[in-house]
This record gives sequence, C-alpha cells and structure tokens, in this order.
Amino acid sequence: MLRRLVRRLLREEQGQDLVEYTLLIAMVSMVAFGLMYTTGSTAASAWTGAGNKLQTASTVASGGSATSTGGGGGHHDEH
Repeated sequence: MLRRLVRRLLREEQGQDLVEYTLLIAMVSMVAFGLMYTTGSTAASAWTGAGNKLQTASTVASGGSATSTGGGGGHHDEH
C-alpha cells in the first residue's frame, strides 16, 4: 500500500513537485544550520572578548590594576 502511494506520487506531476520542493527545503535547511553553527561560535567568541575588555576597563577605571589578559593593549597613564 505504501509502495503504491509512493509510485503514484512519483508518477504524478504534483507529487514530483512536492518531492522536489521537500528536497530543496531540506538542503536549504542543512546549509542554513551549518552557517548558523559556524558563525554562532565566532559571534560568541567576539562577545566574550568584548566582555573581557569591558571588565578590564571597568577595573582600571575604578582604581584597580589591569591584570586580565583580555585588555585592550592601549597606553594607560598612571596618576
């Protein structure tokens, strides 16, 4: 019964279109997932670096010393 349904879907144009669109959507979804997965870790790394720099700047501004390795590398004048 399932075979008959699949054969009928493959023979009919509408069924063929449905299968083609389903495959197209699956491929686009896989590519989108791959891009999001790759850029997601890059974005997380960028936000972590920015957070570290802000924490260092906050510590220096409040009178502490910049001992964190996430510092901005700029010149700091001591008073």
